[in-house]
Amino acid sequence: MSRKVLYESVVTNKQADHGFVTSSKGKSLDIKPTLSKELGHNPGELLAFSWATCLEATLRYVCEKRNIITTSYTSVRFVMQIDQGPPRGYKFFYEATLYMAIEEEQLRQSLLEETHLRCPISKLLKPESVTLKTEKIKSTS
Repeated sequence: MSRKVLYESVVTNKQADHGFVTSSKGKSLDIKPTLSKELGHNPGELLAFSWATCLEATLRYVCEKRNIITTSYTSVRFVMQIDQGPPRGYKFFYEATLYMAIEEEQLRQSLLEETHLRCPISKLLKPESVTLKTEKIKSTS
């Protein structure tokens, strides 16, 4: 199957988690270790930023395709744990919550499932590392 390239960028890291990563588009980010108190981005947060953005954009696309008008937002909680192994090491977990101003739980769940299936970042994540849920946006009145 042939795929059409819509966008391409090469990101290079020469300093692990103590410096800058740069892209072929001329952008750079200051990277710090996840447990560091220093200002900068850590790898786990960067993935959370990406997934929250991708899920919200995909949810809006799905709603548009289904002719559903709603207010929505997405939050992703990132947790890093130590895995006692073997092999021993760090493990990242993510919990995404898609908030929608839709009363019907079944409809919100259906939108969540389709969004997760379509989201390119979701396709990269291991099922055992992620949790998804949906909640109704609470009225402010």
